[in-house]
Amino acid sequence: MVGKRLFFGIGLAPEQTAHIQHWLDTSVIATKASTLPRNWHLTLAFLAQTDASAEEKVIEFAHSLVQPPFQLRFDSTGYWSHNGLFYLRPDHINEALCGIAEPLRNCGEALGLYRNPYPFAPHITLFRGLKAEPSVRTPIEPFTLDVTEFHLYHSHTLEDGLHYTPIHSFALSP
Repeated sequence: MVGKRLFFGIGLAPEQTAHIQHWLDTSVIATKASTLPRNWHLTLAFLAQTDASAEEKVIEFAHSLVQPPFQLRFDSTGYWSHNGLFYLRPDHINEALCGIAEPLRNCGEALGLYRNPYPFAPHITLFRGLKAEPSVRTPIEPFTLDVTEFHLYHSHTLEDGLHYTPIHSFALSP
């Protein structure tokens, strides 16, 4: 299938990215470099390779979602040993977050794009492919993410590495 590797996600503001980077630099010891800060996000729904027709359909569907803005508070980490992922996670999964993620995941599945075998587990990936969980000297100072929009991202590689580029944005409305 010719197309783009796409996913829906929530981006971070520069101050949140700087906060996470400072914490990683001063408080986390890992065996390899973190994922690129420019790519930090919370995935709502992975779509995989998507042709132009399916892309149009998911964009139309995403525009139809009605959800008010909400907040997520990040205060803890997690580690999945099966894929070596170390991540930040919100303190709880609220209804508003699920009200965006679940329909988007279902839309992608209905279009035959991707069926995620795992339940929705919101997180910000900080490391991939670690054989052991990083050592955390000091927990991250909690921060809040004000979610007022979400994006359709294109995952692609350029000369300087992997980029997750927002190609469409969808505002949440009260």
